[in-house]
Amino acid sequence: MAVTIELAIQKTHRFGSRESGDTAEVIERPGGGISVVLVDGQGHGAAAKLLSVQVAGRVVSLLNEGVRDGAAARAAHDFLFAMRGGRVSAALDILSVDLASSTLVITRNSEVPMVLRRNGEPRLVVESGGRIGIYRHTRPWVLEVGIEPGLAVVLVTDGVVAAGERWSRRFDLLTAVEGALARAPDAESTAEAVLHAALEADRGCPQDDMSVVVLRLRPGGAPQPVRRLRVDFPLPE
Repeated sequence: MAVTIELAIQKTHRFGSRESGDTAEVIERPGGGISVVLVDGQGHGAAAKLLSVQVAGRVVSLLNEGVRDGAAARAAHDFLFAMRGGRVSAALDILSVDLASSTLVITRNSEVPMVLRRNGEPRLVVESGGRIGIYRHTRPWVLEVGIEPGLAVVLVTDGVVAAGERWSRRFDLLTAVEGALARAPDAESTAEAVLHAALEADRGCPQDDMSVVVLRLRPGGAPQPVRRLRVDFPLPE
């Protein structure tokens, strides 16, 4: 069955900082399809950004060479562990639509929950291999499901799930995503709605870097497909 892949990423940095420690990279897969790599480096600011860029770059390079997602995640962990000796960690998520296998592949080394909607029912997914870079034998947690219309995945970094804690307000990720998926017509507006809810919980002053990745599969293709990528990158004042 023909589907259209919708992918959107929205992110912002911690209030008072000029740089986000989160990095998101999107690539086309050698065998067909698309992957997004989301890395949350330990800490904040320039040091965290450098860390997340290095890890994301390593994963992207391996995916471009045809390495499987799980193996790329393990290699990124080995790289970080060897480079920093277990003293620095990062959260890593790889989300892929693999046309070679006609599957959606989710590879996780993050302690932050994500949301998966399948058969019209969103659910919170907390399974993970744990953050990379700390323990020598860390492995990713991998979930693979068949491509089908209506599938949706929402990945976030810890700044989103922790939104509102400073003011004793609990941010409910599943409720926010469920509402956004129900109301928003596409991936871009879904990501915007989730990020807006998190910013609102933090009273407009995010206490940590925030990133939201939304993947939605909707029915229908095109006889001559045209792929589009849009980037909005406002600079700090």
